[in-house]
Amino acid sequence: MGNYKYVSSCYLKLLINKVPYFTMDDDLLDFAYKYPFSQEARELVGRQRNEISTRYLESGGRNLENALSGRLKYSKISIGSVKLDYLMAYLYSRMLLSAVKRKDLIMEYAMAEAGRSVDAMLASEKEEMLRIAAELGLGINCAFDLKGANASDEFTIGFADYVNNTPRLPGFELVNQRLSSGVIRLNKGRMARVMEQAMLKEIMKGLPIKSTELPKQVIDFSKGLKFKSIAREEHRKGGGREGWIEKLLETPIADVRHRTVNLILAPYLVNTKGLDVEQASKRIIEYIERCKQIDPSTRINDRYIEYQCNYAKRKGLRPLSMERARELLGEHIDFDSK
Repeated sequence: MGNYKYVSSCYLKLLINKVPYFTMDDDLLDFAYKYPFSQEARELVGRQRNEISTRYLESGGRNLENALSGRLKYSKISIGSVKLDYLMAYLYSRMLLSAVKRKDLIMEYAMAEAGRSVDAMLASEKEEMLRIAAELGLGINCAFDLKGANASDEFTIGFADYVNNTPRLPGFELVNQRLSSGVIRLNKGRMARVMEQAMLKEIMKGLPIKSTELPKQVIDFSKGLKFKSIAREEHRKGGGREGWIEKLLETPIADVRHRTVNLILAPYLVNTKGLDVEQASKRIIEYIERCKQIDPSTRINDRYIEYQCNYAKRKGLRPLSMERARELLGEHIDFDSK
């Protein structure tokens, strides 16, 4: 995609100067909404007729706050104006983050945006995954079985691309991968984790923007912003954005096991850690067995667990955030200890 800076001095001129507004294709807008760092997003934002506005400064501030507090999530919507507003919020978030002059928050912001795009990608068809991979410059293709048929849930990636984007997660070490003829074979969930690293790098390009390239309105507005970084605190306590789930897996619970499995554990193990259904099911079964030592009464069985793992994989579900899990399950699980 080249040495692209999403907000450069030239790009800011598109906002400051009056640029004619053009109609847009719905599919193009939807793709840009899912991947606001993409070429399609740059094209659409460049078509807009906007000056620096208080409206987008406010929405950019909210977007940035959501990203840094773990509340930034992908939502499937059909209203074009809302999608376009998100593209503008993404643009303004980057300017505001740069104006705040908090380099320590840049990585957290980029991780949140990359995670949101992965959520969108997992909920989409494989063709879209290949499309964004191509834009990121990754050599990813659909895998085929021995008979030459398409293996719908598996992909191949070039050795060099894998090494350059290997997630720092258990099981992604090169020695554990299926390597043949210079390519590595991964299921969709694990490939998404690799692509997340490439997205992260793309989002971070051009950040922070130099103060001399930022409009005065942006700098003035940024002075009133204050951000509490929940994500950084979770990293400090161990495990990153979903580190609390790893701690949950170490702590048996006596209640709300069904919801814990289908809302947290199955999506986390299958789509965040990239385990296959068999591996994820085995780990959850082991966890439930430990839970039974506290209270043996449960209707959760192996079949239910396997179903939830398959469902999470098929739908591309992501686990609840810690904040949402606290709202739903806080009466039964001690999240403060997580």
